[in-house]
Amino acid sequence: MKRLVSIILNFMIKNNVISKDTEEIEFYRYGIEITLSSLINIALISIIGIVTNYTFESTMFLAVFIIMRSFTGGYHANTYIKCNLVTSISFVILLLIFKIIRHISLKSIILIAIFQVVTIVLLAPIENKNKPIENRTVYKIISTVLSVVLSAISIVLIIKGVDLGLIILLTLALVSIFIIYARFMKRGYFL
Repeated sequence: MKRLVSIILNFMIKNNVISKDTEEIEFYRYGIEITLSSLINIALISIIGIVTNYTFESTMFLAVFIIMRSFTGGYHANTYIKCNLVTSISFVILLLIFKIIRHISLKSIILIAIFQVVTIVLLAPIENKNKPIENRTVYKIISTVLSVVLSAISIVLIIKGVDLGLIILLTLALVSIFIIYARFMKRGYFL
């Protein structure tokens, strides 16, 4: 990753896109790293979706996961490789759970929805050292509204027999688990 970012930065400097100013280079370095890591994550999830024949599900997972994590925060791996690995493994586990509990009872669905809404209401947003939160109240309101609305949509879809509803709900639950894990990490309970 670092080598690829250096190649891109050198190209940008050589073509006078950015100056040789150290602060400006570091700013762009971080932006390029985040962009590349995000693109790799999207590519990996998409490939997993194609290989497992869950293309729509992988798209829905990415949409819900990216939007929710933007406002809730949660666990962040300390390297890009770990981030890509954790996200990919989490998606595979989510698909396995989806296959196992595809015909889950409405009572269980509602319990999962309540779990994730309560978690987000009580714990989100979780700040990360690389992504400070300027206005916690705004992020809390947005994440809460998204959580409630997406839960309601997922429940309606599940009742109508649309599998994507369960993918949405399981993705929301995964986001909640990352929030809980991050909160415990901040308090020193996990490594």
